[in-house]
Amino acid sequence: MKKLKKFEIPMNQVIDTGPSEIVEKFLDVSEIENEKNHSLVRIDINMIEYPLFTKSTSKKKNQIIRYFFNRSKEAYIQVNPTSGDYIPGELEERVFIALLKIMRDKRYNNMFYTTISEILTNMGIAQESFKGFYGRISKALIRLSQTSYTFKNSLYSNKIKGIIEEQINTNIMNIHMISVKQAQESEKELFTDRRIKEVIKVSISEHFYDNIIRKGYLVYDSQLLLSMDNPITRALYMLINKLRFNRMYIKVLSINLIKRIPLSENIQKIGRTIKVIEKSCQELKKMNLIENYTVIKNSKWIESEFEFYFNETHNELKQTYFYDDKNHFDNLLITHTDSGVDLKNDGNHHFEAVKAETVDRIPTNEKLEEILKILPSKARELKTLPKVIKDGIRQYGFEHIKFVAEYIKVQKVSNIRSYMIQALSKGWAEDYITQQKKNTAQKVKNDNLKLLEIEIPQEVSVNKEIVGEVDNFWNLLVLEKKLVIEEEAYRDYIAMCGVEGKIQKMAFNAAKDKIIKDYLIKNIEKYTTQEVVNSKNTDLFNNSEDVIDIIEISSTEVDKNENTEDLSTGNESIKLNTAQEAKNVEIKKIYKNMSMFQLDLLDLLEGENIKEVNKIIRLLGITKFFEGELGNLHLVLEYNEDEESIIKINSLI
Repeated sequence: MKKLKKFEIPMNQVIDTGPSEIVEKFLDVSEIENEKNHSLVRIDINMIEYPLFTKSTSKKKNQIIRYFFNRSKEAYIQVNPTSGDYIPGELEERVFIALLKIMRDKRYNNMFYTTISEILTNMGIAQESFKGFYGRISKALIRLSQTSYTFKNSLYSNKIKGIIEEQINTNIMNIHMISVKQAQESEKELFTDRRIKEVIKVSISEHFYDNIIRKGYLVYDSQLLLSMDNPITRALYMLINKLRFNRMYIKVLSINLIKRIPLSENIQKIGRTIKVIEKSCQELKKMNLIENYTVIKNSKWIESEFEFYFNETHNELKQTYFYDDKNHFDNLLITHTDSGVDLKNDGNHHFEAVKAETVDRIPTNEKLEEILKILPSKARELKTLPKVIKDGIRQYGFEHIKFVAEYIKVQKVSNIRSYMIQALSKGWAEDYITQQKKNTAQKVKNDNLKLLEIEIPQEVSVNKEIVGEVDNFWNLLVLEKKLVIEEEAYRDYIAMCGVEGKIQKMAFNAAKDKIIKDYLIKNIEKYTTQEVVNSKNTDLFNNSEDVIDIIEISSTEVDKNENTEDLSTGNESIKLNTAQEAKNVEIKKIYKNMSMFQLDLLDLLEGENIKEVNKIIRLLGITKFFEGELGNLHLVLEYNEDEESIIKINSLI
């Protein structure tokens, strides 16, 4: 079979299903992050990457569109309109952007109330034109709520830091039109303005909302997006802003842009389609959203590429958008309290979860004060230093900034602000931080050992005859039966503890013989009934009268994910479970996107400090490179889009 080249893309497929029509397209997809104050909106990463809103001007009723992301058709998105209707298009996209802006104004509650007039205002429609839009907006809202999306191995979730590898069926949002007569008592106040005859109760669907309030989003200026009359220009702008991250130059295959926007893939008309993208590039250049662009035809239009150029102004604007939005959201998290209203989708429980997850990166005044206490006293005289500290907390986390502040104090520097900026950007304090973390880890280890000693069961007075009976019984057993009883004893021990964790495993391994013996003493009748003794299954016992040595289960048999290291308590050598020693890994391969790279990394680092792992994952999303230590591991991580990436993990022990 002839091998497909990267530019030999199959044509769309149209399958006749009777009353419905499915249009299949192939896409190549990747991932993740970032982009005036009150008009800033967070747009879910899936809505930027995937064509959830069609750009086609020739939509058909009952047309189901399916976009595939690999040749085996195992990853795809299917857009299913409600019966007798169209899939969402340009108007629905504009309405949804306006709703995201309204949700921001409503303090990011997942469930909020609005009106068609408020939607039109946020869309930038002049008030004198409202009357002609009411019917169209109502239909658009219904279409947004009734269109179903099927994601198979394609929906990005920030909660799991990657693609959900299962089929997800969802809509974008749910709506409920409420009239004065239908309003509940708590909703009556929404109609105090008697001109309001109907309000709309909106809730963004769970998967999209979860990305918006976490980090599965990019920040854009809604007024800027809605000022673009051409939906292709809007889609192109959002897409290349994501693809470039903060690079000043990117090169993208034309066919990739065509499929992600999406536009017509007709090979015979590919040159015409590229002209459409070029027109949007010209618009972006006029709006100063790109510095320049070039089109490289190569030998054929199907092999052509677009080059995009940016400057520092674009990065500064993007960074301003991100921090302005982050400040606004962090303030909401800090000041958030339960409303006391028992609404299923009021968003409060989401906020509490996000607050718990991101508390280390929220720059409160209390955290600022704690950092200033660590720094030399003259730091309080520097008016611009608080901003540096707060930005540092957002980017690196409060704990990291505390260590850097301690390092600066030790160095006794004169220019504190400049030194802090350099120390953060160039990693001057990394060795100091690593040593401090090792000291902390050792203290935790010592505390665990103390706890271990407490958890080891104490001697229990028992009948000597029973003890002898247990000893004889145990010595006659074959290894396989001993392993079964050991597992049962372990389960019994965990049930008594009420919790299963590393400390409990350590305690069990430390006093395994004693715990098993106590377990058998309590359950000896279970194992020494006449039926068992007289059983013909003599393979349960040794044929030899000799007593075999008791063989310990290795830690890999207790927990196959962990190796062992020796610690000592008193005169005993205790085997502790730890993940580090087994980790000597080097992977070099090309990843489809950053998310797949991150997923591999998460699998390899399973069992490590999840807080530190998440920091590395977030940092990789920004820098694409990391080298440093994690516990007893040395990591070298480098992600290269469309090129060979590296994951190198070595044990320091």
